[in-house]
Amino acid sequence: MPKRLPRARTLKGEPKLAHYDSGGGVPGEPPILLLHQSLARSEDWENIFPRLATRYRAIAYDARGHGKSGRAADYSLRAFADDTLRVLREIAKEPAVLIGHSLGALAALVSAGDAPDLVRGLVLEDPPLGYPKAWDPAQYAALRSGIASTEPGVLAKAVSKQPLPSPGPRGERTYGELRGFYAAERVVTYFRDVDPAFIDARTAGDALAAALITEAIGKVRAPVLVLAGEPRLGGTVDDPAEWRLKKLPNVTVKRFPGSGHLLHGFRPEQFIENIEPFLRKLRES
Repeated sequence: MPKRLPRARTLKGEPKLAHYDSGGGVPGEPPILLLHQSLARSEDWENIFPRLATRYRAIAYDARGHGKSGRAADYSLRAFADDTLRVLREIAKEPAVLIGHSLGALAALVSAGDAPDLVRGLVLEDPPLGYPKAWDPAQYAALRSGIASTEPGVLAKAVSKQPLPSPGPRGERTYGELRGFYAAERVVTYFRDVDPAFIDARTAGDALAAALITEAIGKVRAPVLVLAGEPRLGGTVDDPAEWRLKKLPNVTVKRFPGSGHLLHGFRPEQFIENIEPFLRKLRES
C-alpha cells in the first residue's frame, strides 16, 4: 500500500489550494511539483511522491474543485494553469520541475509557457491535446449524480460501473473490475470530493483551451519529457499529437508499451525509471 502524503496545508486565495510538501531535498536539486489528472487528487501520486522525496523536495496539490481544495466558478484550463503559477510562486518559490498527468500535464505546459523563469523542466504524462473537446455527458451522468447524492451507496455503485480511461493491466474496463492502486474503494475517495460543476464544465467543453495549448507549445523553452501510452489502449498521444509535441525545442517522447492513459498508477517503477535519467540530465546541465 502506498505511503500516505505529508499533512495537508492550505494556500489561501480564491480558491484555497490544499497542498502537500515533503520539505528537505538535496541542496542544489530543484523542487518537484506534481499535478494530478481530472477527477483525482494528490493521493494519486502516493506511489511516486515518497520515492521522489528521498532526493527532492516534493510538492503536490489538489486542483481546484478536487480533493481538499476549494470549489470555484471557473474550471477552464486557463484557471488550472493560473493555480499552478500560484503554487510555483507562493509555495515552491524557486524554479521547479513540473510532473503532470493528463489535465495536470496541460496545466504544467501552459504555466511553463507563461513563466519560463519558474520552470526547470517538464514531465508530461500522456498529455491530452484534445482536451478542448467536450466530454460525453452520457458517460459521466451516473458519476455526477453519485457525487451530488447524499447517499454513499449511490456513488459507490456509480464508481464501480464507471469506464476506465484506458484498460487495466488485465484488460479491466471499469473501476469495479480493478484491484490494487485503482480499486473502486480507493477511487471513491477521489470522486466524492470532486465538484459536480467541474463535470458540467468538461461536458460543455473548453474552446479557449485549444489556443492556450498551441501558444504554450510555441513558448516553452525548458527541456520536456513526454511519457505516452499506446493510443490503441486509450493513450491520448497519437501520431498527430506526437507531431505537435515535437515542435517543442527540447523534447523527448517515450512510449509505455502495453499501457494506456494511466501510467504512474499502474507502472510506478517504470515511471520512475523513465524520469530519473531526465532529472539527472537537468542536474548536470
